[in-house]
Amino acid sequence: MTLRASRSTMVAVAAGWEGIADELERARGRLVACRGHGKAFGWFAERADIDKDHETFNEAMIAALSSGSARARQIADALRATAKDFGATDLDVADGFHTLTGQPRRI
Repeated sequence: MTLRASRSTMVAVAAGWEGIADELERARGRLVACRGHGKAFGWFAERADIDKDHETFNEAMIAALSSGSARARQIADALRATAKDFGATDLDVADGFHTLTGQPRRI
């Protein structure tokens, strides 16, 4: 069995996950600016007592975006660490398991 991976692709995909995390953080920042303004949905929202529901929804979305951003960054970190491990394995371990011609050593 041969395990192959493109380290450069993993690093590129990690950058994409970082971009997703950045977008989630921007969206979270926009919601944070609205925190505490449930009444901004209008007199009828306040009168119907749903302004609190808007606040609850806003807080839930802020928490979800924050969590999503953190997870996206963790995925990016994992991809980079995996790429680094593949690189280290190729460089540090290859000689112990392969002949100079690149053929697997028989144990």
